[in-house]
Amino acid sequence: MRFFTSFLTLVVLLLCVFFAFSYFDSKYLLVATDAEYAKNTGTQLLELFLIVSIAAAMFLSLLIYSVLSTQNAARRMAYAISKDMSFSKEQFRRFYELSPVPYLLISPKGTITRPNKASLRFFGRTEEDLIDKNIFSFLSLPEHSEKIMRYKDSAERRIPVEQKEVQVLLDSKELRWALLSIEDITTPGSHEHNCLVTLVDIHEQKELERIKTEFLSLASHQLRSPLANLKWYIDFLLNRRRDQMSEEVQGYLHKMFRRNSDMIELVNTLLNLSRIEMGRVKVEKESADVEALTKSVIEELEPTALEKKIVMETTFVGDLQLDTDTRLVRIILQNLLSNSLRYTKENGKVFIRLSGSTSRIRFEVEDTGVGIPPNEQGSIFSKLYRATNAKEIEANGNGIGLYMCKELVEGLGGTITFVSKLGEGTTFTFELPR
Repeated sequence: MRFFTSFLTLVVLLLCVFFAFSYFDSKYLLVATDAEYAKNTGTQLLELFLIVSIAAAMFLSLLIYSVLSTQNAARRMAYAISKDMSFSKEQFRRFYELSPVPYLLISPKGTITRPNKASLRFFGRTEEDLIDKNIFSFLSLPEHSEKIMRYKDSAERRIPVEQKEVQVLLDSKELRWALLSIEDITTPGSHEHNCLVTLVDIHEQKELERIKTEFLSLASHQLRSPLANLKWYIDFLLNRRRDQMSEEVQGYLHKMFRRNSDMIELVNTLLNLSRIEMGRVKVEKESADVEALTKSVIEELEPTALEKKIVMETTFVGDLQLDTDTRLVRIILQNLLSNSLRYTKENGKVFIRLSGSTSRIRFEVEDTGVGIPPNEQGSIFSKLYRATNAKEIEANGNGIGLYMCKELVEGLGGTITFVSKLGEGTTFTFELPR
């Protein structure tokens, strides 16, 4: 192609020069019998036109060469891109088919269009058993069936679903735990919409957690009764036999009472945690005045606030009547307010705000405490996680409270978020639907 282009350019150039010479030779012969002036003028015009012809021929040749070269380069580039795309497509196909991770392509409605080999092994089914079936018909969460509906709704609206724990119904009728992720992979401009489903097998991990949680629940139950009895005996001695004891003995008993109360609180926390992880927290909704509920929690924690001279300010706006599980809402508020009081210095402030709208009620707990380090904020809802500055203030925390709050809020169909600035304070916000 390059040789042909060069040859064509040379031919055009020679033709232009030939026609220029031929034209001016004939013109020169016609005016050869004229006066000397005409002869000189004709010669000058011949030379000028010859130069212009050569320049025009060169320009035309370069233009032809440029067009042909550009077309040739475009063809080579298009071929290379097509080849790369074909190679990438084949690579993706092989990766998809041979990956050990179960993948399924589905429509936004959930219809399975293409399962890979790992997903067939995971389900224990053939390709014919899965294609054209709805992926959500194989997913289950017995205690929280509404979550599956939320994941389905997210897929239809092309909102990513990231690593949600679900149980998958296998061909053997066994339920197996997996982490579900759904991502929209529709090509821009395409009329065919696809979502990629990823299932990560976590069944063995969940079984180990179940055994651990059952042991924790059993141990906590066994500890609860003797701790409650001990608290009753200490309280009896402090209130009924105070005059028979020295101040030193009374001091020891007060310390025992506080430590015993801390142990009872820890056992109750562990029991609640074990119930959450075992799926035994049943949501029992009833009509409740959450303003009155919040005030009762504040009243419980008032002694701690007075001891640290912390002012608790409340704001209640709108209709605060809600159908919810008051027991679970109380646990959430107790944890958030306890944290605020624990990590706010003396003479600080804690603000509790409730506002009701037509669709939900919004709870805010703001403090002027130590705040959360920016690089640790992503882990604050993780189980057993505590921020470094929280550990410096109080070494005996367990890192369970915020994890439990998130699980309970989501179990009630709500959401929980926070904003925090190190050294200035933190605001936790959770919303519950009506």
